[in-house]
Amino acid sequence: MGMDLVPVYDDNSVDNEDGGVSINSQIRANLGVKTGAVTRGAVAVPVSTVGYVTDNEDQLTLVHSRISGWVEMLHVKSVGESVEKSEPLFEIYSPELVNAQQEFLLALRVSSGPVAEASGNKLRALGMTDAQIASLKKNGKALQRITMFAPSSGYVTSLNARAGMYIRPDTEIMAIGSRDSVWIIAEFFERQAGLVKAGQTVRFTTPALPNTEWQGTIDYVYPELDPRTRSLQARIRVPNTEGTLRPNMFVQLTMDAPIGENLLTVPRSALIQRTNSQHVLVAEGDGYFRPAPVRIGQEVGNRMVIIDGLNEGQRVVTSAQFLIDSETNLDEALLRFESGQTSASSGIENAAAAGLITGVGRISELDLGSESASITLNHGPITELSWPAMTMAFGLSESVSTDGLAIDQEVTFRFRETPEGYVIEGLTTTPKPQQNIGE
Repeated sequence: MGMDLVPVYDDNSVDNEDGGVSINSQIRANLGVKTGAVTRGAVAVPVSTVGYVTDNEDQLTLVHSRISGWVEMLHVKSVGESVEKSEPLFEIYSPELVNAQQEFLLALRVSSGPVAEASGNKLRALGMTDAQIASLKKNGKALQRITMFAPSSGYVTSLNARAGMYIRPDTEIMAIGSRDSVWIIAEFFERQAGLVKAGQTVRFTTPALPNTEWQGTIDYVYPELDPRTRSLQARIRVPNTEGTLRPNMFVQLTMDAPIGENLLTVPRSALIQRTNSQHVLVAEGDGYFRPAPVRIGQEVGNRMVIIDGLNEGQRVVTSAQFLIDSETNLDEALLRFESGQTSASSGIENAAAAGLITGVGRISELDLGSESASITLNHGPITELSWPAMTMAFGLSESVSTDGLAIDQEVTFRFRETPEGYVIEGLTTTPKPQQNIGE
């Protein structure tokens, strides 16, 4: 049943043209009125995405032969083998190199001057080491097979040669990579592209090591989106001295992307939804509250960006902001506030006496077909009853309008305990913010 409500003014002669109301301290305490600050500052949205581990191409060494010939022996048998710098990789027979050695030996016999030195430099250019040239000079006999050595330490990432294969200088015999550092390639949705910039810090985990979190910095953002996935790739360089991150591992990444350095925000719970707009109740001090229309931006955690309608330093009501009886809906209350119709027939004192408890939740089930309609809500903690966040069913008072209610809709509800259980006496949809592009 409804009841007449009468607003309590500090001075009944005051004409509240802004539609505000004054509420004395006792009623504010009974209603559980709480306020939050309008703040200005830097705002960052959480961004989540996925990616994968790949080799650090800056530390990738490609192995080629400087001469044409046949691979006589391959010391590396498969991809993934570890190699150390100067370790033998393969042996090659090259008629060109054999002839160059014979020219060097002939130059040594004829003259040990500039001609011999030039012949020795030619052997170095063809891939022989100083130790091999010294051995050639000592033995006086051309080597038929020359061993090629690893230019760096690491592991074999590709192997394109086999024993007996004919190779040329343009043949990539193998590639050697280092795991001291790896790249993470992050895949961002197209709608997140504007939030991704070089220099941002990224945190990530991998299912292979769920209890470990790594951190890296975006050092390069690729200039084009992938035409197949419509995703933007970014590269993160990460130290990997222990070798725990391996190429092609799946990773989950998060980062805080700045969207503004000087933005106004209010607590998310302060917003009141009307048909085509959003409002807040501004606490002006001394128990005076007035409705204020606002334009909202992105939702950031438990706060909402305000584009227009408020100023820094103001306080807005975040709890019990409906200050109306169980039979009065939100639209009527705001219309009354905006039009200044603060008739003496309003009754805030009786609302306090009604003993309603306010909560916020999401609709998970609706049963409107039976005589005793009910609604199941996944609601947050209820401080007044020391309830934790949970899912439970409530009865619906006959006075509550169910038009427009839908599953997964966020609502603010006011309820009381009755002999039949907990019954909702007032229900208001929560405003839907602009899409959070960081999700």
